[in-house]
This record gives sequence, structure tokens and C-alpha cells, in this order.
Amino acid sequence: MERLLILNEKKSQAEKFADYLGGMSGEFEGNHYDIVYAAGHLLQLKALGEVVDPKLAAKYSDWQNLDNFPWNPLDLNWSKTVISSKKKYISNIQENLSGHDVIVIASDNDPSGEGDVLGWEIVDYLNWKNEVWRIRFKGDDSADYVIDALHKPEKSTIKNQDSQGVLVKGKSRQRFDFLTGLEESRIATELAREQGYSNKGKALSIGRLQTYITSLVDQQNKARAAYVKKPFYEIRYKDTNGNTLKRDYQEGDTWRFAEKNLAEQDLMSYSPDQVIVDSTVEKRKQPPKLVNLADLGKIFQKEYTTEQITDTYQKMYDDKIVSYPRTEDKAITIDDFNELLPYADKIATVVGIDPQLLRHKDPRKKFIIKSEDHGANRPTKLVPQSLEEVESKYGKCGRDIYERVAKSYLAMLAEDYVYTQIKAHIANHPDFTSTINVPKELNYKLIFNESDSSEERQSGQQTKNFAENANPEVYQGTNTPPSKPTLTFILNNLDKWNLGTGATKMQTISKLQAIGKENKNVIPQLKVVKGVFEVTGTGALIACLAKDTYLSSGKITKRLQDILNEIKTDPAKKDMVYSVAEKTIEYDRAIMIKNASLLKQDVQVKKLAGDLKAIERFSGVFVPTNEKINPSVIIFDGHKTTIEEQQKALAGEKIKYLIDRFGKKEEHTAYLAEQTYKSKKVGKEITKIDWKVEFPEDTDHIKGLYLPLGKEIKFKKEYGRHIFSKEEATKLLAGEEISFEATNKQGKSFTVTGKLTEQEFRDGRHKVKFWGFRINPKPVDTNIYEVITYKDGKEYHFKKIHRGHRWTPEEIKRIAAGKKQIVAFNGRNGTYRMEIKPNPNKQYKGRKYFGFEEKFVK
Repeated sequence: MERLLILNEKKSQAEKFADYLGGMSGEFEGNHYDIVYAAGHLLQLKALGEVVDPKLAAKYSDWQNLDNFPWNPLDLNWSKTVISSKKKYISNIQENLSGHDVIVIASDNDPSGEGDVLGWEIVDYLNWKNEVWRIRFKGDDSADYVIDALHKPEKSTIKNQDSQGVLVKGKSRQRFDFLTGLEESRIATELAREQGYSNKGKALSIGRLQTYITSLVDQQNKARAAYVKKPFYEIRYKDTNGNTLKRDYQEGDTWRFAEKNLAEQDLMSYSPDQVIVDSTVEKRKQPPKLVNLADLGKIFQKEYTTEQITDTYQKMYDDKIVSYPRTEDKAITIDDFNELLPYADKIATVVGIDPQLLRHKDPRKKFIIKSEDHGANRPTKLVPQSLEEVESKYGKCGRDIYERVAKSYLAMLAEDYVYTQIKAHIANHPDFTSTINVPKELNYKLIFNESDSSEERQSGQQTKNFAENANPEVYQGTNTPPSKPTLTFILNNLDKWNLGTGATKMQTISKLQAIGKENKNVIPQLKVVKGVFEVTGTGALIACLAKDTYLSSGKITKRLQDILNEIKTDPAKKDMVYSVAEKTIEYDRAIMIKNASLLKQDVQVKKLAGDLKAIERFSGVFVPTNEKINPSVIIFDGHKTTIEEQQKALAGEKIKYLIDRFGKKEEHTAYLAEQTYKSKKVGKEITKIDWKVEFPEDTDHIKGLYLPLGKEIKFKKEYGRHIFSKEEATKLLAGEEISFEATNKQGKSFTVTGKLTEQEFRDGRHKVKFWGFRINPKPVDTNIYEVITYKDGKEYHFKKIHRGHRWTPEEIKRIAAGKKQIVAFNGRNGTYRMEIKPNPNKQYKGRKYFGFEEKFVK
């Protein structure tokens, strides 16, 4: 009997396992088991200075010397530490280790090896010495798949883990992306800073998939900006059914004109003519392969963000009504086909499809593969009762996703689309030709039309057969403009290079826009304006620096994928990935150094430089230490130094200057000196020559210990022309209220009562916190105002009567809950209805108040 500790990737997966096996603990075929779970990756690589020999820490912490790149991967020990926000998960797993014989890694079976890396890094961190089982189940992890996987685990130990191809592939990909991403991010950041661009004080983020996308958007928009519309004119024939017959243009043909009058002269050489049909052939087209998350992104790009689509699909997968999201498959096994087939009619009914259309119950070869990791995206056997049920739980986005995924699956059970392809030419001018497809039997297109996933949706007009005759006319066209970089355009280009799964593409595009909780600290590289992607200042900087690098090209991913597949087959070749990373970084470093000199000339960088907060620097030799430095021209207190002041500072002298602070002139003294601070980026202390400022003695504030919090604070010693006495200051620091006579700007005296509070004001983009005296708010007159506790937990008030209508108790409850409601009001011309939505942040002349958003309804 074995005692198994089953390690799942996340809580929802653990709950499914518990459901299948009979609880979070229990017996499985004679073996005792306990289930624990992670929350995605629990570990990350330690700070760079901690994964190399201490003797090398200074070198690996140095961003400025570009000769340090590329690094030697063998210098890194690749040790990891727990992500601070996920310590509770690792602690729970550790607490449950005792008494178990086997850890069963039951994380997702990703083709990339990500699930293997996630599980094994936990095993390694816990220093587990006993046996490890890896079980692989399909993406929808149903009970049958899970139990089947537990019957045939891959048994291993810590010592022989490097013989597992999928795991080594995952580690190799992770290390390639770490080396290229981190090193090239540092190179780009340093090159940008040398040119005066600070990127808001943060490092630039370079990466294989994200830099390709950012560069693609930038190049495409530059091509659009450079596009010059050039009209052309030529003769074409059109029949009475709207079919056009034209010649095949080759560069240099003389029958295409730049001026309309020349085409009109040419028109005189042509006359109405007969349409000759050359061939009529019946053709058939099979249904398209199943959609993935990227396809859903194309279909719904105007309705939902990438984050909405991926997050909603994930929730639906967690509830088992759709299959695994992060799949690379576009087909399924015969077992999956047969398993889902009995539910097809029920699925069809839910999404409003006539089950009679599902007449092709035999599997086509294009939809069936012998084996797969997860299978294509599809509905599952857990069929909802209706689309309304789906919408009530997952919103309209969930409804639309389920409908499209279901119809994509159902289309493969329908008959082929049948059409007649007709080719024709003009009798006396046979070089005028046309080919049309006339629908005969729509079949699967009545269920799912693949043109919905492209931007050029089919029009509702049905193609008609050729008429007997056609007339010549002058046709005006233009040279084709570059395509807009929409979501569909980006995804199609990613498909061309086979970059990432559908889910990975969508998640990366969300990250580039800084959309989603996990991306809240990311500086966006892209933004969307009316459905078209554009670069931000950061994106422009990266696109310019990365132009023509390997990481901005899809080719490097294709090369990497080939190597990773080779490593999967033969794990002993794992060091191959280091060689590719080294060559990539060497090449890209040289290209970025060349591109850096062009930053200030780049159209987009110049246009968006305000986003980047360019740092103006000066350079010279600091005499006291005899080293070359390049400090900022502007000192952090806002003073812009003159050339004379800079020379004095380089000589080691102090400079004095006046600066405005809160409407008063202050004299500051500044000088250059060696300073040491801890860098968040490298986790180590860094010493550099930078500005130090000596501030004048502060006579405008009182400093002291604020007793309620036990912290040192300072506050302005005056309020309303009243200077606080020593006794008043003591009371304020004790957190007590005081009363005194103040004077307003008009010279009138008034009595105030209040105490110290922490406050804030906005200085440009920044919020500055400070302590100061604040008058107690006036009590709310409850005869006039209704006081509520809103859904955010804060207290607000609003008038009891609005538009002549007195709020009812039920209406007040809905307002407090933040819910919309329809309210009837009495007006001069009778009763009218309005939709009322609470807004606690409504503003009038810069002041916030609790108000309502209103719109008329019928």
C-alpha cells in the first residue's frame, strides 16, 4: 500500500479530483491519498546576484557595460525562491508531506512542458527524496481520464528527472526565454537611458512573443502613415447580375491608366459583348477545423477584450462545460468524437440549430488524430439547459463563447458545403475573365460560417450565375493600402509563424495592453483606438530598438521550437538551447546598439516622447574619484542646473540656488557624492555618484510622534492664519480634536474644530500624501438627506427628494447596492421613466458628490 500526495495545479482542479476520487483524502484502489494544490507557479528564479558565484555578482549586476552580454548560462545555478504572495500554498504542501511515500504530479499536461516544470520545481524545492509519479490526462480532466492516468503513472525520482523529455523541454524553453528576455531587456534599457529615455524609471520589457507583436504593430502603422493613395483606371465588363470580368494585371501593362480621361478614351474601343461560359463544375467544401481561443478573439474583437474572452473561457472550463483552453490541437481522437456524439442533438437544441442538419455522423479524417494532448476546443458532455442559463452565470461574453464553440463543433457533423464553380470570358475579348462560386447546398454554413472569423465578412448578397451579356465600363481602383493592425491582423501573423497557442496569444496581447489584475504593474506597450492597435511611448521605444533583431522576428521562435522538439526526443541535448540563446543575444545586441542612435529620429518615439519622461543628462569626470559619470541635468528637487553649476559639481564643489516650494523661495545646497542604495531590480546594494541636496531648516512645520499610530510625522504649524500653540500641537499629536479662531482669505474670523489626518493632493500625475489639520465635516441634515452605507463600505448621503420624487425604502436599498433601476417621475407633461444608476464619484466644478447617471427609457 502506497500513501500518495496528489499535487494539483490549482484549487479548481483539486476540487474536481476530490469529486472523482471521493474527497480530498481517501482510498484509491488500496492506496491512501491526500490532495494538495498550487496556484500556478509557486516559485521564481532568485535575484540574479543570488544565482551566481558571489565573485561574479558585481558583473551580473552591471547593466552599463554591454560587453558583459551575453552571459555564460553555466554561471547560473538556476535556483528558485517562493513567490512572496504564494507562500501559504507551499507551506500547506510542506505540512502535508509527512507520512507519504509518493508525490503525484497532477498538473496540466501542457505540450510546452509548463505543467511538468510547475510540479517538479515544487518537488525540488521541498527536497523530496522518495518516488515521484507524473500522471498525464486530457485537458477536460474528466473522471475517466483521471482514473485512467492514475493507473499508468510515469514513475521517477529527483535523480533521474532530467531524462524526462517533456520536463527538460519545458525547462529549456523557460531558460531560453529567461536569458534572452532578461539580457535583452537590460541591453535595451541601458541603450535607451544613454539616449535620455527613462521609460518612467522602469526597465524595458523585451520578449520573444511580445516584441514580435509590438514591432509588427509599429511597422504596420508606419507603413500606413507612409501610404500614398494612387488611383488607377481600367476597363472592366459587368453583367446584369453584378458579376465582373477583368484582365489579370501585370506590372507594366499599358491598359491601366493613371488618369480617368485616358481610360474613357480606351472605353471607346469596347462595346457590349457576350459572356461565354468555359466550365461549370460542382465542388464540395468540408467544414473548417475547430476554433481555438485566438479564433474567438478574431470573431469577437469588436465586442470583448482579450482578457474578457480568456478569463470567461477559463471560468467555463473550470465548470467543465467547455474543454481545456490552452490547447494547440485543432482536431480530436476517435474516442473523443464517439464520446461527445450522443450529446450533439442536445447541444444543437441549446444553440438554436436544427438537429436535422447533423447528418454526417461518420468522422472525417481532417477532424481525427490518433493521439493528442488536450484535443481541440469544444463543448463537453455537461450540456447547459439553455443559452440563457449560460448568460446568467458567465455574462453575454460566456453566452457568445459557448454558442460559437458549440456551432464550430456541430459544423463537423453537417454535410459539406456544395457550390457550382463557373468560369467565363468575354467573347471578343477572351482576356476578360471571371470565376464565381454559386451556392447550391449551404449545409454546414447554416451552422457555422468560417468567414465570421475574418474581418471581411461575407455580404448578405448571394452570387448569381452569369448573364448572357456584359457591358464595358471605366473602373476606378487604388493601390492597396497596408492593412490596419487589428486583433485579427495580429493573430493571423502569429498563425503564419505558428507562434503560441490560442490562449498564449490572447494573454500576451492583454499583457501588452496592461489589461488584467496580473498586469497591473506592467507599463503598456500597445493601446487600442477604435479597434486598431497602436504603440505607446514604451512600445515605440522597444520597436525602434528591436527593429531587425531576432527577437522581433517569428523566425527565432520557429528555430527554438525545432530545437525544443529535438530536446524532448533526446534530453541529453538540452545545452543546445544555450548556444541558440547566446547567438541570439550577440546578434541582437549589435543591432540594438546601431538602432539606439536612431531613437531621437524615430517618428513614433519623437511623437510619444512625453510618455517616456526623457532624462536630460550631462557627463564628465568627477574629480574627487577620477571616474566618468553622467548624472541628471535636473536635480530631484526640480532645479535645472546650468553648465557652470555642472562644472562646479564635477569639481566636487557645492552649488546653491533658489527654488519655489509652496509659494515661497527656499535656498537649497546640492553637490555630487557617492551614495549607496538597494536596487529592487537586482536585490543588491549599488553604489554610484549622484546628487545630494541639503535642505534649509524647516520652520513652517511641526515634527513629532503621532501617538495613535506610533509614527513620526510633520504637519504645517499654521491653519487659517492661526499658529498652533505648544499645547495645541501636543493635543493634535495625541490624536485629539482642538477648537480655535481662524481667519479666511477675506479677513473674516470663524471658529473651527478638527484634528490631524493624513491627506493627499495631486502633483501632476502623482498623488502626494501629507499630514495636516482638517476641519470636522458638518453633520448631515437627515431631514433633507438620506444617509446610506454603499456597496464599497463607505458612507454617503444624497437628497431624499430627486426630481420631485421621494425615494422609497426599496429604491434606497437598490441605490445602496449600486444597482440600476427604472423610476417613474411626474413632469409637466405627465409621467416619464428614467433608468437611474448610482455614481459615488460624480463631480461638479471639481468636487465629488454622490449622484446618479440618468437616461430616459420608454
